[in-house]
Amino acid sequence: MYLLPQPMKLEKEQGTFALQLHSVILIDHSVGADCLAQVRLAANFLQQEIRESLGWEVTTVRSLHEVDAGRIRLCIGETGLGEEGYLLQILGEEVTITADSGVGILYGVQTLRQIIWQQGAFLPCLKIEDAPKIGRRGLSLDVTRGRVPTLAELKRRADELCFYKMNELQLYVEHSFLFRNFSEVWRGSDPLTAEEILELDAYCKERNIDLVPSLASFGHLYEVLVTKSFGHLCELEGAGSEPFSLIDRMAHHTVDVSNEESFRMVAERIREYSELFTSGYFNICADETFDLCAGKSKALGEEKGVKRVYLDFLKRLCGVVKECGKTPMFWGDVLLEAPELLSEMPEDAILLNWEYAPEVTETKTKILTEAGVPKLYACPGVQSWNHVINRHSDAYRNISGMCRVAHKYKVRGLLVTEWGDLGHMAHPAFSTVGVIYGAAFSWNDQELTEEEINAAISAVEYGDASGRVVNYFRDLADAESIRFWNLVHYKETREKAPEAERLESVLEQEHFEAKTELFRETSRKLYELLPRVSERTRSVIAVYLLHGEGAQLLAETVKTLLGKTRGGRAFGLAARLEYWLYDYKKLWRSTARESELGRLQEVIFWYADRLREL
Repeated sequence: MYLLPQPMKLEKEQGTFALQLHSVILIDHSVGADCLAQVRLAANFLQQEIRESLGWEVTTVRSLHEVDAGRIRLCIGETGLGEEGYLLQILGEEVTITADSGVGILYGVQTLRQIIWQQGAFLPCLKIEDAPKIGRRGLSLDVTRGRVPTLAELKRRADELCFYKMNELQLYVEHSFLFRNFSEVWRGSDPLTAEEILELDAYCKERNIDLVPSLASFGHLYEVLVTKSFGHLCELEGAGSEPFSLIDRMAHHTVDVSNEESFRMVAERIREYSELFTSGYFNICADETFDLCAGKSKALGEEKGVKRVYLDFLKRLCGVVKECGKTPMFWGDVLLEAPELLSEMPEDAILLNWEYAPEVTETKTKILTEAGVPKLYACPGVQSWNHVINRHSDAYRNISGMCRVAHKYKVRGLLVTEWGDLGHMAHPAFSTVGVIYGAAFSWNDQELTEEEINAAISAVEYGDASGRVVNYFRDLADAESIRFWNLVHYKETREKAPEAERLESVLEQEHFEAKTELFRETSRKLYELLPRVSERTRSVIAVYLLHGEGAQLLAETVKTLLGKTRGGRAFGLAARLEYWLYDYKKLWRSTARESELGRLQEVIFWYADRLREL
């Protein structure tokens, strides 16, 4: 039996507890009005699990009758395990979950659900004492570049985080919120609305998830700074005159800090957005300000120094956040380039230290710790961006490594990131594996090997008794012989200067045949697994297979273009790409609004047209 995250302490005992048709969930008299709603939600989750796993309904009661048998008792009591800790005991006559708070009961129920999912009606007797090592454990989700999720999809992500005992969700926004007096910016982006944020905030709060606003406020403001209304606030002159580029939009478009109007514009957005969230935090981002002092504020940079200019503007933004009654957060990459300024960080601000390389070092965390940065998050990534399918093996190494460093230096939080670079090509279902890596390795410091945790995820998340399905997902991603980033880069380079790049120099073309064979073999294994897993898992497998097919078609496209195959084969491949895109678009729309789907379509059509030109 697998449990994720692994409990702090588990003792197995003799015997079993039998869930029966007339079993009840008893909300004990110790549960007071202050936490009754959260305990009731936990009971609802448990009822749903028993209904879906065993096939019958159980009743939730507040007082026990003599005829009641096989009870599951939810109690509030002093466990000494903290607000999120819980004590779960499965005895022969009853199951009890005791916690100091409703949150602890909620997390104890999530563990019990995993046991029922795997063991059925006969539960092994055991005792679990559990509590997290890292207090803040969350996901940062890009909802601005590429996919703007539906509200239903955002709620599904919140349920997933709650199931694996994560307690923070950040929605990264550059332009995809319906700000007042900002219609030129958000038009065409299918933006989130205030009503949706308010509803999601309440939904998350019930599940002990802190929905934290995350708003680009310094750099990464392409859609803002190419408009007629706000283009004059861009650091670089004429930055909005260039044709749109998926790559270039991430490399420029920093606000001109020498213009006071820039500060007023950003401050207005922060104030308007912050009102919608009950969270006590606000992430102003402030990362990758590549153009700072390279244009209109060049003289200011020469006078003060570029990093000093950065810090001064950062402090002002943090001041606005504090005026809104919230604690500021920001990405730490810029200040890490000037560690001598870390001691002047805005008071009480939380620095988010991101690192996405598979081989993690502790260098950055050590610098920050030695500089006395008191509030620090470790931020790895699910490795979804720039690919058609998340690179799960890279994600395992990156996330486990960052968590290892986080435990060593006792950081405040762990924030797994899912970015939408180049249009968010990868499906959101692919990030579940990386999210669980983050949940498991931040909850405690019991690190599992990649094979061990993949087997656990296969069983707990996907109901795969063979323990292999996550490895198949990993192998399907490894069969991608050409990164989506390379495809976009080549297209956009050729559009600017047709003779500047050759296909051979831009695209990785090694191991085509070996990768193709890996895709075929892995696909066969996934098809063989379908009859032995649940309907929900079959739908996830179908998503992986569709994206895997797309990756292979794109690789075959490159191979065909390199070989300059003419006639029917090239035309046929172009048609296959377009039929594949038709299915991809239907899948996209099942979880996201239209948003930037058209930009991904342009990439596929461009390659289909190149094939026909042969």
